[in-house]
Amino acid sequence: MAEIFISYKREDETRVGKLVTALQQAGQSLWWDRGLPGSESWRENIQRELDGAKVVIVCWTRASVGSAGDFVRDEAGRAKERGILIPVLLEPVRPPLGFGELQAIDLSHWRGSLRDPFFGDLLAVIESKRTGAPAPSPKGPMRRLMRRLTIGSIASALAAGIFGFSMNVLRIQDQACTLSIGQPGLSDVCGALGLGGRPSREARLAWEALPPNDCQALRGFRERFETSPLRALADSRLASRRIVSAEQWIESDRQDPVLFEPASGAPLPSQSAAQAAAITRAQLSAERLCRAFGASSIFRYRGARPVAETWRCERSEAGYSCGFEGRADCDLQERRVSESEVCGN
Repeated sequence: MAEIFISYKREDETRVGKLVTALQQAGQSLWWDRGLPGSESWRENIQRELDGAKVVIVCWTRASVGSAGDFVRDEAGRAKERGILIPVLLEPVRPPLGFGELQAIDLSHWRGSLRDPFFGDLLAVIESKRTGAPAPSPKGPMRRLMRRLTIGSIASALAAGIFGFSMNVLRIQDQACTLSIGQPGLSDVCGALGLGGRPSREARLAWEALPPNDCQALRGFRERFETSPLRALADSRLASRRIVSAEQWIESDRQDPVLFEPASGAPLPSQSAAQAAAITRAQLSAERLCRAFGASSIFRYRGARPVAETWRCERSEAGYSCGFEGRADCDLQERRVSESEVCGN
């Protein structure tokens, strides 16, 4: 079973074949559906190779990002979930929704050379996916630009640089607008001029101010900045929306079961002492009544106390005996479950 799986649209077979040949010459073990045995089920064969691959290269073209490229997008989506997807641009197209946040390797100007710096970037990313190492920074755009500047005259190089920057050839705008010097001001200027795929200062600040995982805030951002380069990232986070349940225990309205305590026990010298004794006797009854609420999953018992509302006291030669009618004052917490939507990691 090959380590690399190539996902592409049948209309792009000629260009993909050139890429396959170069990868094989570079010593890579790969599979694409040109090698499907005629006697086997092609869907099962593709599924087996896709599941067993360590790296999946998806070739984005006008055909594969269009409405007829759903099979390619499905393969790319499965690879993205496993963290083994490497997007490659064979034409200057925008990746489909949900894949814009992954940096694609631009081979739209590649002529098939194994020494091409962009092809070298592809080999480096393949190795990082295979070993689990962090993806290296791309070197192709800058190396190719420096080579052209060296070969051409200063005037020709300057003209080519100006044209390349204005047209974003080789993603020169992207490289220049993301230089570490002068950030975030440099990126904001590029965004204001519509260069390098950078957001405007207003969109950047609004994005940075978004509450974490807030789906509603993401929807508001998407509606407010429909054409911003950050729109694709907002769409991706909204696509990962999930519902999360949270449990809370809050103070509940006190339940007041009826409590009756008869006059019993030895008479006491004063009425106040007899009443205090009746309250003490009723404590266990109050706790029993209130704990009955806590036996359910809705309430949690915290405490109880008896409350006398109507006293009945009797006096004899031996002293006072008191009982009462009242209620049990229950200290409870009530369970509440709330649901909220979460978008993003």
